[in-house]
Amino acid sequence: MNFEPGLDLLHYRLLEKIGEGGMGEVWRAKDQTLDREVAIKVLPTAFTADPDRLARFEREAKVLASLNHPHVAAIHGFHEADGRRFLSMELVPGEDLALRLTRGPLPVDEAIAVARQIVEALEYAHDHGIVHRDLKPANIKITPDGAVKVLDYGLAKAMAGDPSLSGAISAPTMMPTVTSAGTVAGMILGTAAYMSPEQARGRSVDKRADIWAFGCVLWEMLTGRRAFDGETVTDVLAAVVTRDPDMSALPSSTPISVRRLLARCLDKDPRTRLRDVGEARIALASPSIEDGAVAAAVPGQAPSPRGRTWWLAGAALALVAGAAIGKLALAPTVPPVRTIEFNVTVPGQRIESGSLALSPDGSSLAFVVRDKDGQRQLTVRSMDSIEARVLPGTAGAYHPFWSPDGREIAFFSENRLLRIALDGAAARPIAVVPDARGGSWGPGDVILVGSGSGPIRRVSSSGGRPPVGVTELDRGVEDAHAWPAFLPDGKQFVFLADASSDEGHRIHLGELDRGPTKILKKAVRSQPIVDPSGRLLLGEVGQLVAYPFDFRSGTLGELSVLIASTVYPLGAQHYAPFSAAAGGVVAFQTGSSETELVFVDFEGRVLRKVTDPERIGNPAISPDGKRVSFEIFTDTSSERLVWVQDVERRVRTAVSQRGNAADSSAWGADGETVYFDANPGGKWDAYRKAVSGGGEPERLESPVKSDITMLDASPDGRWLLTAITMGEDQGDLVLHELTAAKGAWIEWSKGRFNDENGSFSPDSRWITYTSDASGRTEVYVAPVQGGPGVRRFQISSGGGFEPKFSPDGKRIYYRSARDEWMSADIEESGDRIDAKTPRVLFSVTAADLPWIRNFVDVLPDGSGFLLVRPVGSAESAIRVRTGGRSS
Repeated sequence: MNFEPGLDLLHYRLLEKIGEGGMGEVWRAKDQTLDREVAIKVLPTAFTADPDRLARFEREAKVLASLNHPHVAAIHGFHEADGRRFLSMELVPGEDLALRLTRGPLPVDEAIAVARQIVEALEYAHDHGIVHRDLKPANIKITPDGAVKVLDYGLAKAMAGDPSLSGAISAPTMMPTVTSAGTVAGMILGTAAYMSPEQARGRSVDKRADIWAFGCVLWEMLTGRRAFDGETVTDVLAAVVTRDPDMSALPSSTPISVRRLLARCLDKDPRTRLRDVGEARIALASPSIEDGAVAAAVPGQAPSPRGRTWWLAGAALALVAGAAIGKLALAPTVPPVRTIEFNVTVPGQRIESGSLALSPDGSSLAFVVRDKDGQRQLTVRSMDSIEARVLPGTAGAYHPFWSPDGREIAFFSENRLLRIALDGAAARPIAVVPDARGGSWGPGDVILVGSGSGPIRRVSSSGGRPPVGVTELDRGVEDAHAWPAFLPDGKQFVFLADASSDEGHRIHLGELDRGPTKILKKAVRSQPIVDPSGRLLLGEVGQLVAYPFDFRSGTLGELSVLIASTVYPLGAQHYAPFSAAAGGVVAFQTGSSETELVFVDFEGRVLRKVTDPERIGNPAISPDGKRVSFEIFTDTSSERLVWVQDVERRVRTAVSQRGNAADSSAWGADGETVYFDANPGGKWDAYRKAVSGGGEPERLESPVKSDITMLDASPDGRWLLTAITMGEDQGDLVLHELTAAKGAWIEWSKGRFNDENGSFSPDSRWITYTSDASGRTEVYVAPVQGGPGVRRFQISSGGGFEPKFSPDGKRIYYRSARDEWMSADIEESGDRIDAKTPRVLFSVTAADLPWIRNFVDVLPDGSGFLLVRPVGSAESAIRVRTGGRSS
């Protein structure tokens, strides 16, 4: 729809366009029913295309429409016309404060009068539980008769659609201009110059952020300039976080009470900031200009005794304020270190675990996101930009790393190593590298690639030659060499030796063409990085630490320094959630790693909690529904055990052996046997254990040479369904016949695609599983006898994972690419399965942890589901810190 004067939207006739911004177009319009002029705010098309966000916005708009105050611009209604959504709002005459300030500061008494009215609006809304979140001069109007109206109250939260509006969502350094569904073109959640330090750092937002913004607005009214300014968004945010306003810039006639109020409003610590805006109303009620003035000292002229007295009083107050908010105008003249910390998020898309890399100079960040269809794509964000852009032709990307000159990025996709230039050229293949675990691009056309099952390999960045091993495994102790990283000299490199024992996990130092490597540190399960200053960075128990490192002599210091305490756990795969670059720039992934098991109904409502928060995954419920099995990953010791817990009594017993990593489990038909996979000696094999019996688990002998993952056991007691890994993006499904004399192993699905996540039907005739044979992971059904090679039937469309049959066999449940728990009715007719159109049951907040492959099981009585639920925020974010040290 093209908007133009004279167009009717319901009973509103558009008269003229009066504004446009991140929250949509604004028109002056005529309400033809009530014969009055209103403001019409037409929401962006990309925003209204997202039903969930639109529903949240409508709920927020109803709350905002309840505000009724003379200094708050009213919202009349939320409407739809011809597929476009819009708000009808009070049309406020006059100019906004931002325009007024272009002519200079307001007189002190006028500024105080305006401030009093702003405070009254804030106090009223805060009393009703509503925070503005985007208070700035452009959202404050002054009518011709001097009345103040605060505009767009709470719309930042409504547009974001997140009740908590955590800083990770509203981080000003990630103010996207994007066009994909679920985002808003040009939306800016707050303006950097008025954002509180906690907002700039990506933390949660409450009414104290409004108090900070009010202090910024009051300062600007009095001085005619912003309290925090800079040439770029990054400069502005650096000023917000590290600098304090110069109190001497205030007019000499500014009352002491107003100066004190400003100091409290602009306290960088929200815990000691002005707690309630009602206090500001009291401070502004009757300030004494005479008693509160600080006389201006004229150069060459001594102040009068009275002036000197108040000058000293003002200086004393400035010192007191400095103690509360940091260093003010009387601070040392040495410029502060410009430290800034912020979160990078991409609204509507999930950041992939462990796939991030800073450019060598720290000016850009490469990371991988999953789009709404679950497809991985390489994304680049420049530090001086407010946008992140997806690089075309990078589908399936993971583990990116930069060229030494920062002009290109190498990445892996489908067992291939590729490179792509930032100038828009298409990605070019370099080499085939199965089972890759990280890479590093050094000088002289050399790339080092890590492995999940072999040594570090050397590859030419120009391609044309197969990879060549450059390290040798300590056989019997080490299983693989992964995560290589060149040192600043471009010759030496560090890497992680992966193993099934703690002793075998080591950080090595190697040098190109120089033979044996040197062990720097033992019992480490982290990607190593050496930053440009020469420190060795490691992840240890959810923290990022740095060790002093003299790489010329190969000497590593013993004492570490804490860099960050909120690093996303590395997990069993030793993914790399951090990166470092020149200038002290560090990027690391954050997010919650704790999960819990809950029973939920068909609308996702929690029926009962089954476990307390731990790092729990891959659950299965016994046939009688009385016990659950699951894996617990302990990051402090890297222990992975399979447990069985009584649902009612919460008594828990370890099924797998301590000291041996164990993973997914399945219940036997007898309800007393648990099957699982474990890795006691470098290879994952299938085991079984009687829940109530003693002794050690029994290994199921198999001819399978690849790692085995346990998936399900058939209800008739005949079959086990397992998955075998053939590489990073290839896997097959294998049946083990439990009733056969020698326990036959049968390749049920075989090919060059990735088949995984299968389960049996209640009558043991069918298997529902996932495969990426179509180019996208979808849910299929195939007969147990014969498998997909005989016939198969597709159930999902648009992506699907973790399929399960309902207890009566009449439905298949699965998780969509959008993390929705779906239900598809099916009908069995002889040797056919006919599926109906899938429908959404509820959203599944899936924990983004690399060691969890299964989040849901179906309750045997058909009343709901057993669900792995993240504790805290499920969304991981990337936190970037420049110029700082530890936190």
